[in-house]
Amino acid sequence: MLHYKEYTWLIGKINAGENVTLWGKQDIGKTFTVKNCLLKDITLKSVYLNLEYPFSVAHLFDVIPMSFDLYYQQDWQNIVTELSNGLNRLLVIDNFDRLHFVSDSFSDDLLRLQQLAKLENFSLLLISRMPLRCFHFTGFANCFEELELNETNTWTFGK
Repeated sequence: MLHYKEYTWLIGKINAGENVTLWGKQDIGKTFTVKNCLLKDITLKSVYLNLEYPFSVAHLFDVIPMSFDLYYQQDWQNIVTELSNGLNRLLVIDNFDRLHFVSDSFSDDLLRLQQLAKLENFSLLLISRMPLRCFHFTGFANCFEELELNETNTWTFGK
């Protein structure tokens, strides 16, 4: 569980419409922090997707608009336009470092996510075991603020 200082920083960034990547080694509590705490403490309309499950990234961008009660649309530009209207929204992608395993067009998927990251009232929160710079897509990584979860800024329970 994140320390109070880092947790309030994270809430502030998400509520302000910023994009954040949470990364750190396995079992450090990234998913627990987001699912059990953050999503209850923010007021944004949120969607949580986990790339660890048997899951096709081809459906990722269809899931987003349907989850926000929007009509099904194939045209990506229409999806971006629809998501840029109205209240702040948050998309959480857990196990983001596995995206390249399930994606047939990894760079295209990153370009689409980058379009979302640049929207004013849409936040992306990526949960990963490694920092975004490891993916070698600098333009995409530059859209995010980074928070590494480690032993210095988390409480570990049951150990």
